[in-house]
Amino acid sequence: MIRSHRPQSVVIAGAGVAGLSAALALSRSGIRVTIVERDAVAELSWTRAGVPHFSQPHILLPRGRQALLRRFPDVYAALLRMGALEIDPARKLLGECRPGDEELLALAVRRPLLESALRAAVLAEPEIRVISGQKITGLAGRAGSVPRIEGLRTAAGDMIGGDLVVDALGRTSPVPAWIEALGGRPPQVESFPCGFVYYSRHFRLRPDVDLPDGPWLFGPRGKIGPMTFLMFYGDNRTFAISFCVPTGVRDLRVIRHEAAFMAACRAVPVLREAADPRSAEPISPVMPLGSLQNTFRHYQQDGGPCALGTLPIGDAICHTDPSFSLGLSFALDHAGKLADAITGNPGDGLAQARAYFAAIEPEARERFLMIRNIYAARERKRQGEPLDFTKRSSCYPLFASMGLDAAALMDAEIFRVAVRRFGLLDRLSVFDNDIRLQDRVEELLKDGMEQSPAAA
Repeated sequence: MIRSHRPQSVVIAGAGVAGLSAALALSRSGIRVTIVERDAVAELSWTRAGVPHFSQPHILLPRGRQALLRRFPDVYAALLRMGALEIDPARKLLGECRPGDEELLALAVRRPLLESALRAAVLAEPEIRVISGQKITGLAGRAGSVPRIEGLRTAAGDMIGGDLVVDALGRTSPVPAWIEALGGRPPQVESFPCGFVYYSRHFRLRPDVDLPDGPWLFGPRGKIGPMTFLMFYGDNRTFAISFCVPTGVRDLRVIRHEAAFMAACRAVPVLREAADPRSAEPISPVMPLGSLQNTFRHYQQDGGPCALGTLPIGDAICHTDPSFSLGLSFALDHAGKLADAITGNPGDGLAQARAYFAAIEPEARERFLMIRNIYAARERKRQGEPLDFTKRSSCYPLFASMGLDAAALMDAEIFRVAVRRFGLLDRLSVFDNDIRLQDRVEELLKDGMEQSPAAA
């Protein structure tokens, strides 16, 4: 059993949303924290050299908003003052609202603004020490088949020690390789490519122009040829448009050029109206993001962790296709559960690891598998297999994603189920194990298709 002196000290590698929220949750639980980050922390920046997706579109799903509101209400209030926008899908409900509908709200906020609010709160905490401008080069600790991690090493030759090292270095974290360098087995990795290159651009609305509204839960999305388009609402009257171009369709990469990007916007009515120069002005170039993987890292093997004294958070354990928007919400949720695991098992590193993984792995894992199954179904459909998303017996992964989404605005009960599922508020079993709800979705889709003009 690993024992440590109290108060326990924690070193956090990385000051993104995961690292900042973990530092805040731990510090407010009475734990001394040191953050090590290679970029500057004490200033607001709209670019981050170490985070390629920093300026890409984001949204805080209902689960992430709830985590922020419960754990850090001061940060939430600051974000609203700074221009973040609450998105209330419940206003589209058929019938009256009921208790619990307040949980359905999402938060439209660009990642730089979210990090800015978290940074301000972190810098105000007396028990948080921030070391910025330092590149981390490895883990310090006792080597072995299960290494005991005791701190971080930096390019300056320093060793920054702590009872626990939190890996908040994101989807490309080198920590698995550093564990292996100390003689341990790195986490087993499940991974498959996203299969898209994302091209995104931010816009700001003109005065007296409102964000587009229509039959969608959190924002417009759809298909244009082989591409998918998405619109993300942001803070301070901003929004972003993204096109997801399949990696195999090289000709469509022309969309990285501004003229082609805007031409694609004009080909979709809702995007044409939103991006019209009379409605909005561009405030960023077209930003590409590629080489993305859906990845899950198994940090527990043979009943125990790969290493003692280090725990991953957010994208460092599970990273998925950005169109599912899970990253920010999982980061905030993991931060709170990390603090709970440590304070609930004082001085016992092994018990802390087991409690933490028990709290986060089941849900992260089921979402990863859900996305894997959706990808497999899409590939079957692309190969010409006649899959029908309106019937669960034809293709359940598409039925539980496309079908549930299509039926959501037809029925108040299904609407709530859909928002809670897509917004990470409910486990997947809530819908997956409810045959009555599935029957209701099939019925709604059948009636809707029979009444549509295309069916006439």
